Amino acid sequence: MALDYERSFRRRPPNRFRGVFPTFQDAIASLPEAARVGYDHDVMAGMYRARIDRACESDYGPLFWLRGIVDSQTHVFDFGGHIGVSYHGWRSYLNYPKGMRWTVYEVPAIARAGADFARDRPSDGLAFTSDLATGHDCNVFLAAGSLQYVDMTLPQILERMTTLPHHLILSKTPVYDGETFVTVQSTGRAFHPYRIENKATFLGRLESLGYRLVDEWQNREQHCEIPFTRGRDIEAYAGFYLVRD
Repeated sequence: MALDYERSFRRRPPNRFRGVFPTFQDAIASLPEAARVGYDHDVMAGMYRARIDRACESDYGPLFWLRGIVDSQTHVFDFGGHIGVSYHGWRSYLNYPKGMRWTVYEVPAIARAGADFARDRPSDGLAFTSDLATGHDCNVFLAAGSLQYVDMTLPQILERMTTLPHHLILSKTPVYDGETFVTVQSTGRAFHPYRIENKATFLGRLESLGYRLVDEWQNREQHCEIPFTRGRDIEAYAGFYLVRD
């Protein structure tokens, strides 16, 4: 049965998971030779187009808090924001004020595609970067389902940005009460090392930086089932809003 699942997984079925590993490197080493890994490929830019024109269930937590934050002085640093999915999809809900800036941090292939896509749509204030230091003056850090794909903790990301933004809005984050580990996700187009974090450790690192948890919610739209393991499935992903006073 496990062998059958492995054969099926090698064909890149959409949104399936396989294995438990201590590191990203170990997860990558378990993949077929020459497998497409990660998002830095032109073929990955076509994902998530269904989210471009409307909010989804998992968007309402971030939208609730952003509506009270966004003004003409706001700089949102959208970590892993793909081709500007949240920027475009949330426009009608947030009525972006003149002067607001929204910077999407992405791998080069996706950043290029996002910039190309933005040329044909209203995109005032939108920019793309592959340099974390570009977010040094942001006051809102947004991560909508992206933190699990990078081999850095959030404090390490903020350290490379050289800033501690006042607001952290984190959505679609896979956390649970067990030990942190890495699995592999298949998105149908590529394989991805994918970190599942211990919730207490995740929040504790942010609290040590001076952040205070204001709100948390569940994203039942997102879940993770890893066959042939025990106690590691995530029934609902988490969302958090934290501020640094």
